[in-house]
Amino acid sequence: MAKRLKAPYFDAYFRADLRGRRPPVRFGIVTAYNPMGKRGTAAANRRRDAALRRELDRMGIKRFRVTGGSEDGKHREPGWGMITSRETVRALSSLFKQDAYFWVSRGSVLLGSSTGGRLKPAGTWKARQARWRLSRA
Repeated sequence: MAKRLKAPYFDAYFRADLRGRRPPVRFGIVTAYNPMGKRGTAAANRRRDAALRRELDRMGIKRFRVTGGSEDGKHREPGWGMITSRETVRALSSLFKQDAYFWVSRGSVLLGSSTGGRLKPAGTWKARQARWRLSRA
């Protein structure tokens, strides 16, 4: 059974490092920061992020940096946009002990539980673009 998704996840804003390109038609977003919603140290979060990056590279998955956070930017979690199947995105989210992941399809942002179940609408990619700048991590 899918876990109940936390309300703040539906209010996430994003900054993607696409280097002037348009976003892919479909992609997933996963962070390795703060497993199961429990705040980790900066060093531990960087180690988990590096492990996720290595796993994406090992799997041959094209990736780009995506940082999600609150509208005001006070909370931010670097993650990775990835061009792969939704099932793979969910599995990676689960592997890195995340509550949820994002799936972007044709401009719609959908939120999924790492344990499975139906995707829930969370706005549009265009409306969810953060005003804050992307941190280089």
